[in-house]
Amino acid sequence: MKNVITLYLNNTRMKFSIPFFLIVLLIFASSATAQDMSSTKAEFKEFTQGMSGRFQSDIKLIHDWPGNDKKKGDRISGIFVGKMIADGEGLICTNAAGTGIGTEIFLYNAASRQIECTGVDNGGTIWHLTVWKKSSTRWNWNLKGALGTGEKITGTGYWKIEGNGEKIALISDNFIIDGKKADPLHDKFVRVNK
Repeated sequence: MKNVITLYLNNTRMKFSIPFFLIVLLIFASSATAQDMSSTKAEFKEFTQGMSGRFQSDIKLIHDWPGNDKKKGDRISGIFVGKMIADGEGLICTNAAGTGIGTEIFLYNAASRQIECTGVDNGGTIWHLTVWKKSSTRWNWNLKGALGTGEKITGTGYWKIEGNGEKIALISDNFIIDGKKADPLHDKFVRVNK
């Protein structure tokens, strides 16, 4: 005897085999739990306001990054500068720490309704982020990219922007380099000037 589920919809009797019913149930469950990474233009403006200015950085390296003479576990410090460009339509950020320097640009994509970022550093590492607001102080990101030596990088994490943008933390416990989980990322930035 075949396992069958019988449903009634508008007085119409419908029979489904259990495997079919489970597949439909799983599809609905997975779409209900998928993360909404969309943003509004107002949220983009809020994010860029918090990231604009000059910050002193305190960074613990989670990898032997190409282009940086320090090694995994070493601490470096430097300056992070975020500046609005194109009449407020974009944010360009430069992070110079140790012997490394990286630049990224944040934009609002009206078609996808997402905050997007593309970046590169002096070691040839490139990355693309999608950013979205999780709470008033937390901005989640999803990362895909590659080291200059070809290894893929992926990850998820967030920026925690506190005290009206006076402090920023860059946090991830899910940073993958060449298929291996990296140490936790917890870089700190303290505003020195708007």
